[in-house]
Amino acid sequence: MAWGKTDQQKQAEAAQQAAEQHANSPLGRAERAKGNGDAFFQLEIDISRLHGTSGLGSSSGRERRTGGRPDLLGQIEEIGWRLDHVGYVFVETGATSTNRTLGTGQGTVTKGLVRGIYLFRNTDR
Repeated sequence: MAWGKTDQQKQAEAAQQAAEQHANSPLGRAERAKGNGDAFFQLEIDISRLHGTSGLGSSSGRERRTGGRPDLLGQIEEIGWRLDHVGYVFVETGATSTNRTLGTGQGTVTKGLVRGIYLFRNTDR
């Protein structure tokens, strides 16, 4: 066998990897559910993350947006789904507290994420 891979083999592997990534993406899962004739499709996406630090009794927190493409919901509707219900939840992933050095009390930072839950109804039913 020749050393390394041919350009054709590399292209085939890249195409296979792209197909697998699409199949596991929200859009790919929506297409698969539509093809299966499912009545509903539920999608959960992390919208933002809350993180920060706590030290010497002071704390600071920051929010970082993590949501996907802004047109994703529209693309799912183009497949034949209709957005039926939306909900948002905060999922706490941890917290950090430290005692204040001057005075009483603590500085606390809560860490977590905001998750969007989208329920689509099949327009063919």
